[in-house]
Amino acid sequence: ESLPENAVLVARNIGPGELLEYGKGLRGIILEQGSVGSHATIIARAWAVPMVVHAENITREALNGDTILVDGDQGIAHLRPDDNVASAFNDKIAMANQAQERFAAIREKPAITRDGIKVNLTMNAGLLADLPSIDSSGAEGVGLFRTELQFLLRNKMPKRADLYGQYARVMDSAKGKPVTFRTLDIGSDKVVPFLKPEDEPNPALGWRAIRISLDKPGIMRMQLEAILRAANGRAVNIMFPFVAQFDEFKQAKAMLDKTIENELRLGHNVSNNIKVGAMLETPSLAFAPKQFFEMADFISIGGNDLKQFFFAADRENERVRRRYDTLSVSFLTFIELIVSRCHEFETPVSFCGEDAGRPLEGMCFAAMGLRSLSMRPASIGPVKDRLLNVDLAKCKKAIDASRMSGVQSVRDDIRKWYSDNYR
Repeated sequence: ESLPENAVLVARNIGPGELLEYGKGLRGIILEQGSVGSHATIIARAWAVPMVVHAENITREALNGDTILVDGDQGIAHLRPDDNVASAFNDKIAMANQAQERFAAIREKPAITRDGIKVNLTMNAGLLADLPSIDSSGAEGVGLFRTELQFLLRNKMPKRADLYGQYARVMDSAKGKPVTFRTLDIGSDKVVPFLKPEDEPNPALGWRAIRISLDKPGIMRMQLEAILRAANGRAVNIMFPFVAQFDEFKQAKAMLDKTIENELRLGHNVSNNIKVGAMLETPSLAFAPKQFFEMADFISIGGNDLKQFFFAADRENERVRRRYDTLSVSFLTFIELIVSRCHEFETPVSFCGEDAGRPLEGMCFAAMGLRSLSMRPASIGPVKDRLLNVDLAKCKKAIDASRMSGVQSVRDDIRKWYSDNYR
């Protein structure tokens, strides 16, 4: 059924698969439960649909047909607002539109900082509807294509031909810009209808992502064949998710190498420019042997999961998630360690996740040595605007000074430093 005009979804909670069924027609989402770190929230942000979680009693208070204003930035929902609230809300929308005009003016500019450092800004995607954003956002490619979303939308296993068709359209839409396909990342809160869910006490630490693919190689083999055929000789990047140790990466890469051999034997046009990488989402991988960094063509820091495992704080549990800051001294120091290891072996490294799309965090990541950030399309303009305006060497000095002062997080110090020097 089609959604009514200006529909706002009110529910106790929602999973990523259920949200995908509603599509991008929603104007807002309000949940009694949920978390800003959940995969459903990531999808909503990718669609630029404002979402509010932990709205107590909203399912009892809101009635069909009620006016609700959803402020996703502040995490506030205004139920049956009066004229003063509605007027202030409209003023905020007008200011946001003015900012979008400023971002549109820099769309074609490369993100080069005041001290001459180029930062590559790419977009995250997962649906064909996301692809027009490659041009409209100014993205320099697709840093993450979430292949699991097509699995979440189906009641049965997709066929290789279906995957091939989708991946080929992704490659065509990129128009020669780099595309990174992440192989199936299901499990945790991403449950596909046609795979029997495992009864696990802690799914986030359980049978998911690369662990499923290695145990059920037929699924990953089908994906790899579809990606190789969709590339049809063009350069393509393939990334394995949730790799925790070197052996997992070696097994996955061996599976890809065998698939390439089979495709060549069948006479298919296989690219000679296939880069193979891993998503670093577990702290253990940062300490892998040097052979891992030498074998990997690139590494992408999966910030959303890495942060929850680094702090032992469930990303879907708001009571603990919000206690820990991305710009904490300990987490930034760990990011610095990862960057250092990658630079030691000349392995390209990027940061992928919601935090990369926030201007303050993106600036700090770049100052810590990251030269590639991947984020939702709508975040590219604000992050680029910040990078164009800052001297990263000076930013790094400010971060180091803050770290030495003994604070738990550099956030307040760096926010003030930027405000004092650039605005």
